[in-house]
Amino acid sequence: MFYTGEVPFVRFLIPIIVGIISARLFAHPFFINSGLGFCLFTLCIFLFLLIKYKRFSLFRMAWIFGLIIHLFLYILSFSLTVYYSDRFDPLRFNNFKTDLLILKVQTEPKLTNATFRFEGEVIGVYTQDTVKQSSGKILISLEADSNINYLPDYGDILLIPALYHALEPPYNPGEFDYKAFMENRQIYFQSFVPSDQFQVLARDAGNPVISFALSLRRELIGKYNNYLPDPDAAALASTLILGYRADLNKDVIEAYSKTGTMHVLSVSGMHVGIVFLVLSVLLRPMDKSKPLILIRILFILSAIWFYALISGFSSPVCRAALMISFVVIGKALKRNQNSYNLIAVSAFFLLLYNPFYLFDVGFQLSYLAVCGLVYFHPKLYHTLYFRNKFIDYVWSYSALSVAAQLATFPLSLYYFHHFPLYFLISNLLIVLPVTIIMYTGILLLAIPFKLLLVPIGIFLSELIHLTNNTLFRIENLPYASLSGLWINGIQLFLVCTLILTLSLGVKFRLKSLMISTVILFLILQISFSMDRILNYRKEELIFFSLRNKSAIAYTKRTKSIVLADFESTDRTYSYSIKPALESRGSPEIHLLDIESQFKTNSYWSDSNFMQFGNFRVLRWDRKISLPNMGKRLKVDILVLSQNPVQDLEDINAIVEFKKVLIDPTNTDYKIKFWLAEAAKLNLSVYVLKNSPAYIIKL
Repeated sequence: MFYTGEVPFVRFLIPIIVGIISARLFAHPFFINSGLGFCLFTLCIFLFLLIKYKRFSLFRMAWIFGLIIHLFLYILSFSLTVYYSDRFDPLRFNNFKTDLLILKVQTEPKLTNATFRFEGEVIGVYTQDTVKQSSGKILISLEADSNINYLPDYGDILLIPALYHALEPPYNPGEFDYKAFMENRQIYFQSFVPSDQFQVLARDAGNPVISFALSLRRELIGKYNNYLPDPDAAALASTLILGYRADLNKDVIEAYSKTGTMHVLSVSGMHVGIVFLVLSVLLRPMDKSKPLILIRILFILSAIWFYALISGFSSPVCRAALMISFVVIGKALKRNQNSYNLIAVSAFFLLLYNPFYLFDVGFQLSYLAVCGLVYFHPKLYHTLYFRNKFIDYVWSYSALSVAAQLATFPLSLYYFHHFPLYFLISNLLIVLPVTIIMYTGILLLAIPFKLLLVPIGIFLSELIHLTNNTLFRIENLPYASLSGLWINGIQLFLVCTLILTLSLGVKFRLKSLMISTVILFLILQISFSMDRILNYRKEELIFFSLRNKSAIAYTKRTKSIVLADFESTDRTYSYSIKPALESRGSPEIHLLDIESQFKTNSYWSDSNFMQFGNFRVLRWDRKISLPNMGKRLKVDILVLSQNPVQDLEDINAIVEFKKVLIDPTNTDYKIKFWLAEAAKLNLSVYVLKNSPAYIIKL
């Protein structure tokens, strides 16, 4: 139990969060120039009342000072959020009519499929022999030439054509909203730059500290690649210790995700804590005098923040680095520290530095996890007592894993839609190997002697291989992970409130809170039951909007059949098809070739002609050829696919349809031609390319 005076930053954090959310919903450019004025005005009021404290007997209204402070923080966070948002910047590059963009490479480029991908910061626009200052971020895909003669690097300044387009929203239900994800990073546009259409204006013009850190990280990654025989092991060591995930195998990522150990691959509090412990042990002899203690503190703080820098400055790393920094400083000043206040103060400063961290999934899960550890772990741990130290350690770590899962599982379900059932076993089995991997990996980076590096590299590679194999085995166990678990925003709120009321009810033994918990549980169950009933009654036909591919899904009573021109191993299936159907309550999916012939009680297909219940679909492609039978064939939907040669007028002469769908496998030229023809014939047309999926309720 603690008093509110012990946790001032917990209270200060509330107006900060409310201000950021308000600005996200109701942002206006007016606050870019006026926000600072409002902040100064509230500060002046505060100082005036403080000076007149005795004269006006304000000790009777002490709450007014708290109100002003909270109002100041609300206005400050609102204004900062609007200021950091590039949407209202008059100098942003898309506000200019320009031929060329001058941009600086802002992130470390990653090579994928002969294309370098990175974020660029536009610093100028070039129009009619005139360069104007500009701003704004853009996502760049730079084509590599056949010999890869140019390797882009952080800080390079490039001249590229001003050919860009807005990031696309998700077109299919349940699809990951990449546009919203990038908008949180203030990126609204992307551009593909061919290998012969750019010019390098300058090299190494970025922040020298960041350039040095990235260069050092590349050298350290190279050291892992040189001395670890297994490339996958070297990639995991680079991810685990240095936060570099570009080379990590997708199967490894999936194994860690399905076994509930994904947190290991994200450089976070555990990693920063290990660095802190290593330094604390090595520098313990410096505790003998005040000057040495000061040097020790400065060295530890510098090392922690340098590690945060080379590992990418992610929000979990910054959170851990801030908290440990306050712990180190607090111990040096011999001050007692409240854990909740430490958590809040790190969040407070991070959100002032970048308000959009609040909408980052890693930030949210990181803070939920650490709050769960602080609150739930002691309560779970003290429910059982073991005299044996080993068993006690196992139980303590088990309680730690359960506490973290209890705090984060609602948000994990909401974002990732699966729950690892064997997370406790997985975490228990890898905690020791991962700790050894961390210490050994750091040791390998620190040792300069090749004679020692070779055996250490072999040992580290074998240990990583053993750890991965253990997780692969757990992943392949029956019911290792419950997938397809979709909850909406209201259900997320109910689950979080249920956990909160149950925890407080148990702690304070309040009957009203326990009754509230039961009521929330019943409401949640009713919500889940209604979803199941509605999904069972649902019968739909979905024409997907894909990139140069075609797919049609028929769902009935939680079962789906998908007719597509690709296989289940294709990324399109896992990215667009599976999430769409699972989010609509259809976990049982059967994928068939779109040209296959089949027949069931509910639907049948004979190559291009399909019938779902009483709903008929004709897919007209280049191979179809229907003779004129004198009587028009009646269908509900005509789908034009793969650039058929016939005109709409000719097809309309032998086929009677209610609507025409043009799928993404057709060229833009043909689509424009058909749209013009349909307008003359007064036909209803829907283009699936770069448009939301077309859904018909049957």
